[in-house]
Amino acid sequence: MKKAIFKNITQIIPHRDPMLMIDSYEKIDNDNALSEKTFQKGDYGCENGVVIDSILIECVAQTIAAHYGYQSLIKKEKSSGIGMLVSVDTFNFYHLVLEKSKINIFISKTDRIGAFKLFKGEIRMKDKLVAAGNIKVFNPEKEDV
Repeated sequence: MKKAIFKNITQIIPHRDPMLMIDSYEKIDNDNALSEKTFQKGDYGCENGVVIDSILIECVAQTIAAHYGYQSLIKKEKSSGIGMLVSVDTFNFYHLVLEKSKINIFISKTDRIGAFKLFKGEIRMKDKLVAAGNIKVFNPEKEDV
């Protein structure tokens, strides 16, 4: 089965400019997904030519939101829009992301405790690991996807 990259992000997540932090989404399987973002000069979260660290965490969170939103779209379900980032754990930053840089955001669900889901997130530029860590999200309306 050929995997297509989904580029109409506003159909699957509630975020809008200037807080839209991903450009495309690709479902890998029920527990893993990939998204991309290319930062432009003047984008929210870019300061003095550098993307601030907290924006990279938001990229991971929005990739998770896209993962659930895409699943709702495919199943033709009405998305509840309920979901939130609950905690960030052991997020490490290894390299700066500069304006005009394209990053790949990979998420992998590692555990589920009721409506809480735990994800590992990795951000890469080409083959270089830029940041990685774990985040917990709360999503009471969705079954395990």
